[in-house]
Amino acid sequence: MSHLETWRRSKGWSQADLARRLGLRSKGHVSRLESGVGLTTDLAIAIDRLSEGECPVAETRPDLHDVRVIRTPSESQVSA
Repeated sequence: MSHLETWRRSKGWSQADLARRLGLRSKGHVSRLESGVGLTTDLAIAIDRLSEGECPVAETRPDLHDVRVIRTPSESQVSA
């Protein structure tokens, strides 16, 4: 089982749920991503952002181990 699949399941999401959140057309696309096929740099970054770093780029695409995703503070971390 891939890190992506493990993370998705930990959220209780189906492949269709993840596809929708990533703006993909089908759960079949997610199935291919989970098996390591067709994971583009943009999708690896989108997954990192969606997972808030729980499923980092370096885990889904080891060849991109030096890519760091810059995150802005969430609204809950911003002082009033």
